[in-house]
Amino acid sequence: MNDRKVARNTSQESRMTLYRLTGLASLNDAIREKYLDSEGFTEQSVTVGDRAALLITGKTDERDPGWSKVLAGISGKPVALKNSVAAAALIIEDHPEPEPSSTAKHPSAGSIGDEGRQAWALTFGMGFQLLDQRHVDNGFGQRIAVRCADPLGLNSISKTTLDERPRIERSTIPSGAPLRSFGFQDLGDLATRLVVDGRVDGIGTTTKAVKLRGADALSLPLSKGADRLISDLDQIKAALAKKPATEELAALEQLAQVKDKNQIAELDAKLLDAIGADDSPLLALSFPHELIDEYGSVGAYKLSGTRERNTRDYLPTLHDILEPVREVTKAERLRKLDRLAVLLFENADDDAPSSPKIPAKKWLAFQTELGDRRYFLHNGRWFQMDRVYADVVKRRTRAIFERGPYLDKLPDWELVEVPGDVKEQKRQNAELNYNQKLAQSLGGLCLDQKLVSSEIHKHGVEACDVLLNDGTFIHVKHVDASSPASHLLAQALVSTEVLSYDKTAQSNLAARISEQGENPEKFQLKPSRVVIVMAREGKPLNADSLFTFTQVNLSRQVAQLEQQHVDVFIAPILRTRQMPPLANEAVGRSHEARGT
Repeated sequence: MNDRKVARNTSQESRMTLYRLTGLASLNDAIREKYLDSEGFTEQSVTVGDRAALLITGKTDERDPGWSKVLAGISGKPVALKNSVAAAALIIEDHPEPEPSSTAKHPSAGSIGDEGRQAWALTFGMGFQLLDQRHVDNGFGQRIAVRCADPLGLNSISKTTLDERPRIERSTIPSGAPLRSFGFQDLGDLATRLVVDGRVDGIGTTTKAVKLRGADALSLPLSKGADRLISDLDQIKAALAKKPATEELAALEQLAQVKDKNQIAELDAKLLDAIGADDSPLLALSFPHELIDEYGSVGAYKLSGTRERNTRDYLPTLHDILEPVREVTKAERLRKLDRLAVLLFENADDDAPSSPKIPAKKWLAFQTELGDRRYFLHNGRWFQMDRVYADVVKRRTRAIFERGPYLDKLPDWELVEVPGDVKEQKRQNAELNYNQKLAQSLGGLCLDQKLVSSEIHKHGVEACDVLLNDGTFIHVKHVDASSPASHLLAQALVSTEVLSYDKTAQSNLAARISEQGENPEKFQLKPSRVVIVMAREGKPLNADSLFTFTQVNLSRQVAQLEQQHVDVFIAPILRTRQMPPLANEAVGRSHEARGT
């Protein structure tokens, strides 16, 4: 057999952008109403192969670009330019899915619940703007890429790190590499876009790999002939039922989309409760970057679904999104949230938006629980954490706790309640008081609130709360929510990284030790181990009582610290509330007066 790679016959194929659509009553549902009724767009019923299809073509009205006014104002010369944008979408019906086997491991390829009537959408030019985003199957293109990739041929990955404040990153290795080379963590990372070398079986004229770009849409070469194109679509549909190409790539699908309407209603109710609460640490802003990128340069936005007509600068904040929802009654909030959307503009002077309405939900990140399952709101859709994934998180967390606290005996944190004006001051000093007590009991040095500056952190970081002379760095926090727990873990990670490599930080730590009247030569300035003391009222924390995000953060950050040869231990303690001495004496006198 001749193994020489044969170039593709490009005359028979062309790269296209393909979407999968779900929940349609008719093919017309796939298109936004404004384009069905627009004079500039034509709607035609056509046939592609043996399938009914709908073709929408047209262009926007010619208009002055928003920047022409700015340019004219700066230059003092009129700028007479007009442009229009061509767009087309071909909506092709899909045959109904067969009933999945109850024993199938991947019955819905990463989705949960009934999808309704399905269709394919091929978009050209700005055709993706014609699609009704409510029917776009999020992550479809990525699921194909995961199943059809060369495991060593990943070129680019975009990911959201699920944390108290979701973080979005994009990494690129043009020559191709395995997933592990991109720093993707199997805990806490949610992939949103992939570019891989791969091949969908049955598509193309050779076995040579092509570039597959997968996010919500799939970009790949497809046949130019109608009958062959339908065959290509069937092959893509068949690929959805396959397992991921490798176990490593399967880690990209640890979260499954929820599509059961009753379950979504329950989850939405929990989201609305969080929106209405004064403090919701599990609710955060999350930019839909994959959408923003499609619409080019963005310099302004407008909230649709409100009475406000002004364009605002740059991108919305969490407060901007939530404020209109909070202003209406509780009974109206779900309807308000569903109607609220963001329109993007190239700049604040532009009259016409550069994007369709992006639902407000796509700008929110949230986590909650139903029963024994954990759910996440991401990109406007609800995801359920895979049970195996959840078990891995718990197992790794328990293993960390089972190492023990390293230190034999830690004192409980006794918080003395003080009435009157000094109560707030006492509360602020409570942690410092405990750390001083802890340092004394362990023969260590209290460094709470003593910042150490470095080459990178000019304003300083806390080296630790208590330092022992054997290189043990102790970090302490009262943990009653995910926010302080995440802060505690981040503090330990940043401190360890800085003090392990930054000579300036080590020198400044030595100065802090000297300020406390101790000899720096008696202490290790680089951490050998980290002890994280987590205090809670009622009963001590254990692995199962930590928040899910905290468990994920703990596993990830412990792994990072151990790569630096630093051992990590968790020390749960109790925080108790004690009555002040004067109050105790008053109670005693009261008992004596009653003869008790």
